[in-house]
Amino acid sequence: MPPLRVATFNVKHGDDGCGRIDLRRMGEACAGLSADVLAIQEVDRFASRTGFRDEMRLIARATGMEAVFGEAARRRWRSYGNVLLARGSIGDVEVIRLPRPGGGEQRVAILARVDVNGLGLSVVATHLSFRRGEGLPQLEVVLEALAQREGPRMLLGDLNIGPEVVEPAVAAAGYQLAPTGPTFPAAKPRTRIDFVAVSGLEVVASSTPQTGVSDHLPVIAEVTPTV
Repeated sequence: MPPLRVATFNVKHGDDGCGRIDLRRMGEACAGLSADVLAIQEVDRFASRTGFRDEMRLIARATGMEAVFGEAARRRWRSYGNVLLARGSIGDVEVIRLPRPGGGEQRVAILARVDVNGLGLSVVATHLSFRRGEGLPQLEVVLEALAQREGPRMLLGDLNIGPEVVEPAVAAAGYQLAPTGPTFPAAKPRTRIDFVAVSGLEVVASSTPQTGVSDHLPVIAEVTPTV
């Protein structure tokens, strides 16, 4: 089978990087990643700052993919969180509320079984805390939850911690990181906080293209099953 194209992208609710919301450009940017499995962070649903639009449905329409939402915060009818999309079926979905040892805002992970072109994958899409002392404990919870699912396995997300912490943690759990440079801030990237990690799969290519949306660069990886 041809390589599977997977990606993670923190869209900052459609901000164009200059404080202006451009939902059309956001949808086009997500579609332009041409991903088979896609994790999106910082997604609004029915919030005033994004014109009361449902950004999950907007991205799903733009990409032609099935989508599930992981709600991290809600205020009345408005919600905010992460989205997992696939060019195939998504099932056995669990939204995990992550620990907050430093009292930071609630973070979540979407854990699901995805089937794309006959290949079954266990996938996590997440956005971890930037607060010191919270990201690593949250990552450990995510990896433990993913270990309970059938392989191959994939972790996609804005982890808000650097490779010096992420790489040894995921390597100890049997994962390979897609190699990239810095991903944040998008205009002049200095730090790498957005990651694709895989187990039971091999990364054959990766990139971090400019999109004209958000203050993050997306991470794209092409992966194949290991023999």
